[in-house]
Amino acid sequence: MQKLYSGRNINLQALAQEINSILLEEGWESSVQPSMMNPQYQDFVIRGLKKGHLHHAEELIVRLTGNPTEFRIIIEEEHIGPLGRELIDRRLIKQIDKEINDGLFDMATLQPSFQQPVQSMPMSTQPTVQPSLQQGGQQIRCPACGALNPPGSKFCSNCGSKLM
Repeated sequence: MQKLYSGRNINLQALAQEINSILLEEGWESSVQPSMMNPQYQDFVIRGLKKGHLHHAEELIVRLTGNPTEFRIIIEEEHIGPLGRELIDRRLIKQIDKEINDGLFDMATLQPSFQQPVQSMPMSTQPTVQPSLQQGGQQIRCPACGALNPPGSKFCSNCGSKLM
């Protein structure tokens, strides 16, 4: 199964991390492997494995390939049972479609956070600015790379990892 998306500027790394998170939440062993990384063309492979009864294993490979404005999601499956099929139909396809259409992975919403510079004042009256605070709340530190992200961010603007 494959699906083509175009017309949006998507952070493919964040999307790959979200697909991986969905698989992990559903009890699959899963990992993301970037195959090729450059701004013009990106390729991510998400491999999922779920072991069942009597050594039966379901295997799922999801590949994101293309560029941020036009990419494909390709799903390859092996030995997928009814529960695995439900995961693919309900969680991966429908949820990812909704999140993409809602703009969750748009590059515009995942820009790096920049601290607003404090205007020069005499030293005695200059306010103390804590690096972890920003107007509107506390910044979120990425558990994977340590980058600071704006309040309310769902994914790291530096590495694309899901923020808790």
